[in-house]
Amino acid sequence: MADCPYCEQSFADESGIRKHLYEDHESDELGRIDTKRVEQYIDDHDLEESDDDTTHAQQDTDEAVDMSLGTDRQSDERWELHDVQALSTGEITDKLAEHGIDTTEASFRDRAAAVDSAMALADQWEDDHDVDASGYDQDFIWMAAEVLWSRWAPDLPYQERIYDLVQDGRELREQGDDAEACEQWLSAWKIIVAVTPDDITTIEAADDHLPDVLSLEAFLRSLDNDLATLAADDPTYHERRLEFCREICTQFPDASDEFLLDFRHFVADSLTELGRVTESRNEFEKLIRDYPEDPWAYKKLADSYWREGADEPTADELERALTLYEQALNAEDPLEQPSTVSDRIDVLERRLANMDTSESQEE
Repeated sequence: MADCPYCEQSFADESGIRKHLYEDHESDELGRIDTKRVEQYIDDHDLEESDDDTTHAQQDTDEAVDMSLGTDRQSDERWELHDVQALSTGEITDKLAEHGIDTTEASFRDRAAAVDSAMALADQWEDDHDVDASGYDQDFIWMAAEVLWSRWAPDLPYQERIYDLVQDGRELREQGDDAEACEQWLSAWKIIVAVTPDDITTIEAADDHLPDVLSLEAFLRSLDNDLATLAADDPTYHERRLEFCREICTQFPDASDEFLLDFRHFVADSLTELGRVTESRNEFEKLIRDYPEDPWAYKKLADSYWREGADEPTADELERALTLYEQALNAEDPLEQPSTVSDRIDVLERRLANMDTSESQEE
């Protein structure tokens, strides 16, 4: 269950509270985490931000530029992350000390090495120290943990960094730099792997562990699609896509059959594009063994014996392709366009008949 912090409603899942926050609350009353939830909802549903949202975003930007310690910010104003980022490290630690939290770089790194998020580290502070903080100052504590992490322990992965990298990628895409956007998202994926415990083997469990602002399956599918798009112009991305998809299958071996089937197909497709025919055929054979009801592995494996890029096929290879096409047509899950496979069967039957005729004439 997810509870709304601004009213007394509860929601069964994350998507429900995102929609609620977007539709029922003003952007200027939302905290940072809930603002991220709304941004994720807007992005997932291809919605446009309203003029009011744009105005608030611009106001936030202007405040970040003008902000300095103790001059423009009032004590009863809400902390935003850019407020804390504008402070020096000494100013942050002094403010933490006012609330009963004494920290040094060494002690911070020791804590960071034992947890995987700034929120968890901030919770430790509150448990271990006599913390005197209320209202908006409670937000300062976890924001300070995140900012200090980026300064004192940037080599240690932490969950909050995932969202920042995803947002950086979105901004780069808006600027037309799709390749660099993918680099940011691949970096986010590496952190996802690093902060996900080994006993988490499904997408759903990983979603529960990771920050609420990220829909993991949608992110992974989107990144795969982007890598495939880039590979159309730069073949090196086939290798990047292959590595990415293999990592996903290894990371989440108990994901749904639909998810694993898709990503194992992506692995085999990448091997095909890389010209690693034997490996790609082996992958398709494994897919047929594990998912005999799926027609696509039969079809793709059959294609590999005689279509684009294949060597001149032997009669045995054409017979093998013909058998695979027939299995594709008879698989439990129907093909979207069975006529395509039927047409290929007709072509192969004619080629085999011509081969038989030529051999008879030679004899």
